[in-house]
Amino acid sequence: MTQANDPNDFNREINRRFRDLSWRVERLESSQMPARSLDQAFNQIYDEMDALEDKIDGLRDEMRERFDELDQKFDILNKKFEVVMNYITGSEK
Repeated sequence: MTQANDPNDFNREINRRFRDLSWRVERLESSQMPARSLDQAFNQIYDEMDALEDKIDGLRDEMRERFDELDQKFDILNKKFEVVMNYITGSEK
């Protein structure tokens, strides 16, 4: 899968991949393949679904880490702002 620069592109790509997998499942369900071939095809689809879920989970974890980093930076800025404001106003906590 190509890297999406825009979140909407990423969502479209994920949706497209899930639609493709859904279509493949429907084709397999309506086919008259031997049981072994059908099982292998479904296993491949399950593997691809797992890979997509892993990618989504990884991106979600990365977003959480970045939000945590931002929160830490905002905490530092807030503390510095308080110190500066206390200095300017001459008040102490």
